[in-house]
Amino acid sequence: GGEFYSGQAEVDFFNEYDKLASRHALGGPMSSLDWNADQIPPEENFIQVRVVQSGLGRIETEICGTVELEVGSMHYLPRGDVEHLIRSGALVQLSGEESF
Repeated sequence: GGEFYSGQAEVDFFNEYDKLASRHALGGPMSSLDWNADQIPPEENFIQVRVVQSGLGRIETEICGTVELEVGSMHYLPRGDVEHLIRSGALVQLSGEESF
C-alpha cells in the first residue's frame, strides 16, 4: 500500500533536501547562481544550430549565458533554449547525418 510514501524515508529526504538547499542558498560568491547549475545536462541535450533569420538579437541561455544570434552564425546550445526558435524557423538544427 501507500504507507511507504508517508513514512520516515520521505521525511528524511525532505529534511536533507532542505539542508542542502539552504546551504547552497546562503554561502559565498556562488550564491547568486542557481544551485542546480552544476548539474550539466547530458551531451545529447546540446544541438548545433545555424541562424537563418535576421534581427533575432541575443538570447539568454541557462548554461551558455547570453548568445548573439547573427545570421549565418552557428552555435552549440541546449535544445531547450532554442527549440522554440527552431520550430518558428529562425534557426536550423544541424545534425551530423545531414552532412553526407
